[in-house]
Amino acid sequence: AQLQCKLLNIHVLLDYIEFVHPLLRTPLSHPLSINGNWMGCFTKSMEVCEAMYFAGVPIWLIHSKAYISPTMNVVHSVGLTYPDEIVRATYTENGVAKPFPSI
Repeated sequence: AQLQCKLLNIHVLLDYIEFVHPLLRTPLSHPLSINGNWMGCFTKSMEVCEAMYFAGVPIWLIHSKAYISPTMNVVHSVGLTYPDEIVRATYTENGVAKPFPSI
């Protein structure tokens, strides 16, 4: 599992360097089509949200409704849910938490 995690991190980094980073350095005046192969980005930052949107990265803005501008185009408002089949417990080895690093 750790090897798979590292390989996925490398794959994501290469995609970021090749596709996203150039668009963040020189943003376009219009958004690109969303890349459906990418999981996307979760953020609380409006600046990150806008930059990723224009780079064609799927984006989820995490905010309370009170902080979202009435002029913002929200396609779908989604509530946070936890499917029953997903394990949310922290992985431990000998009683010590060993979660994977965030990517």
